[in-house]
Amino acid sequence: MIGEEDRRDHRRMQVNARARMTWRSSGESVSVQLEDLSATGCAFVVQRETDPGVDVSVAVPSPDGRLPGLERQGRVVRCDAVDAAEGGGWRVAVAFDPEG
Repeated sequence: MIGEEDRRDHRRMQVNARARMTWRSSGESVSVQLEDLSATGCAFVVQRETDPGVDVSVAVPSPDGRLPGLERQGRVVRCDAVDAAEGGGWRVAVAFDPEG
């Protein structure tokens, strides 16, 4: 059986970085803990639940001033509770909007 990771068109990189998620409808912004990133989406942990289908933007600052940071718009595709033993919060998956 092919696992979900094997079916992806773009490989996800495991990361451990701070980022910002902004709800596009309200402009409210929160800090998140980025866990993985690919060309088509990302996943992070945030302390507030959000509904699938919600439009968001995700900004990842550059670790090096010589490179620009990443900012992409997308929509929440999944939001699952994180076990308290893992620190709690919500694990959110975002699919980025196509560029162009």
